[in-house]
This record gives sequence, structure tokens and C-alpha cells, in this order.
Amino acid sequence: MPRTRNSNSITRLVLVQSLYQMEIAGTDVNEIIDSLNGRIIFDSSEDVLIDDINKSLFSKLINQIIEKQRIIDNEIKKFISDDWDFNRLDKILIAILRSAFYEIMFQSDTSYKVIIDEYVDISHSFFSGKEPNFTNAILDKLSKIYRN
Repeated sequence: MPRTRNSNSITRLVLVQSLYQMEIAGTDVNEIIDSLNGRIIFDSSEDVLIDDINKSLFSKLINQIIEKQRIIDNEIKKFISDDWDFNRLDKILIAILRSAFYEIMFQSDTSYKVIIDEYVDISHSFFSGKEPNFTNAILDKLSKIYRN
């Protein structure tokens, strides 16, 4: 039986999609935030309409990730091996890593285990190759530095 996503899980999924949209289409963050009410998102595992986004969490996360993007990107680059060049990573993978890194580095009120599970799950939504394992490994390494 597929797992039902909670409000924060859905918010993280929409966050990753929004960061990707900003990167690819250059959509302004305020436009994305303003469009949340009219956004239609389907949970692919259950094919049901999702409207349970934590808008205040979303707004906080997206604005903070944008504000700290240079710091986050520099930290990501420290953790990727020579096999994974940051500039050649898939844009959706970068969005996943930026979101997860931000939460692990700056959201100490959320368990790092929850953060890792959530973003690995999101990674599985987009990738069937090595990316979910890569996401898990890099987030585990980061959490050992920032949370232990």
C-alpha cells in the first residue's frame, strides 16, 4: 500500500518542484508563492489531487534557500565526489540537494532522519538510477557534521 504523504512531505515536494521551475524557467519566487492557491498537484502514487501544502513553511523554506543558495551550493560541492560534477548534476537533483542541505544545516528543529527520509523519497519520485542512493549518502555525511 502506498504511503500517504503528510502536509510537510507535500510541501517539500512542491518546494523541490518550485526550485526546479525557478532554475529552468526563471520564474520569480513571488510569482511561485502567489500561485500556490491555484496550483494543481497530483500524488503520482495515488493519483489524487493534493491541496494540503503548508504555505508558511513553503514560503519560509524557499526564501531562505534562495537567500543562502551560495552557501548551500558551496557546501554541496564539498560533499560530492569527482564522479559527480556539480555543474553537470540534473537540475531536479540540485533542487533536492539544496532543499535538504538547507534543512539539515539550518532547521535544527526537524530531525535529520526525517529530512533524509523525505528527500530520498522525493528523489525516488524523479529518479530510478543512482540518484536516490547518492542523495542518501551525501545527506548522511552532511548530517554527521551538522547534527552530531
